[in-house]
Amino acid sequence: MEIIKAKHSGFCFGVKRAIDMVNKLLKEKDGPIYTIGPIIHNGEVVTLLQDKGVIPVDDIRSIKKGTVVYRTHGILKEEEEYLKSKRLRVVDATCPLVKKVRQEAVKLRKNGYKVVIVGDKNHQEVKSILSYIENDGIVIDDPQEVKGKKIGVVSQTTQSRELLKKVVDRLLEGPQEVRIVNTICEAVELRLREALKMAEIADAMIVVGGKESSNTKKLYKAIKEVRARSYHIEHECELNPSWFKGIHVVGLTGGTSTPDFLIDRIFYGIKSLCGGKDGGDS
Repeated sequence: MEIIKAKHSGFCFGVKRAIDMVNKLLKEKDGPIYTIGPIIHNGEVVTLLQDKGVIPVDDIRSIKKGTVVYRTHGILKEEEEYLKSKRLRVVDATCPLVKKVRQEAVKLRKNGYKVVIVGDKNHQEVKSILSYIENDGIVIDDPQEVKGKKIGVVSQTTQSRELLKKVVDRLLEGPQEVRIVNTICEAVELRLREALKMAEIADAMIVVGGKESSNTKKLYKAIKEVRARSYHIEHECELNPSWFKGIHVVGLTGGTSTPDFLIDRIFYGIKSLCGGKDGGDS
């Protein structure tokens, strides 16, 4: 059996930047380090950082001293204002692209546009964007009518380009002015395109990433539509020998918050189960 590993996998720029910032703080050893919620959506990485002393907290009011790191998906505007008022040391690890979405949403609102965010209303990134426009926006995850003379559209960074196009097409059916700012992460799109090509030639696909990771879940869903024998796992212990019966080629990819070491562990896990040979990068 041949195992093909995606060339574009492992941490994206924003996630790598955030983890590098935390590791730099750990080397400084200057008091406790907190993150507002998990810094990224990967349980293994969060656990490793916890073991080193990085503490995720949900209630920022429980933090009395130390350094507070903003997660990659961004924090709420009111959380940022509270931390500044308490004069706590903060390190902003928000992904630069997520910040760009916030900035574009703010500009659209200032210029009189009704802001539409294409995304998941329960995702932290979307909640962060909304908070910076005083929650004066509409979040949608399917094509629908939106009333208003001027509509400004941004997207959660991990949304699919296909969904954004469908939403915009529906909005363009109305009489209103529509302005679109494409804020989809290119790293997410690049992985998706590569993974779909792999799925066409592989007999089975393994997608590695946190079960809470938005981009990993979307990646898996898209691959599953092309290759029915596809599996989303977080750890090598989840590998099932029955998945590989009659399989000649298996493709391996991961989300933008999945570390290289985890993808490598699962690669060797598949090899040990099936005696697969290295097909190299796709």
